Amino acid sequence: KATKITIPSKVKLDGITYSVTSIGTKAFRKNKKITTVTIGTKVTKIGKEAFYGCSKLKKITIKSTKITEKNMGSKAFRGIYKTAYIKLPSSKYKTYQKILKNAGAGSRCVYKK
Repeated sequence: KATKITIPSKVKLDGITYSVTSIGTKAFRKNKKITTVTIGTKVTKIGKEAFYGCSKLKKITIKSTKITEKNMGSKAFRGIYKTAYIKLPSSKYKTYQKILKNAGAGSRCVYKK
């Protein structure tokens, strides 16, 4: 039911702290409620079709600088809002722009540093 999702850099479970390093395959696939996603600093991998078909996903903030083209799943961002606003780390701006387009983010998305 949540509309704003934050993928933290770490979570605490039963008194143990874990680093969050990936978003699973089809994790939020076809979720029609999500409008905003923030991806934490320790994420290195985004699975296939992770946000596929999230048609109301209008704002994405990526804080991680560790995602590579090899670790970006195919169609991970296909079917998001056509003119989504995507905020990227300035040190990875050009690289991430290319990676996200290859992962299905439309050419009309607005990319910012």
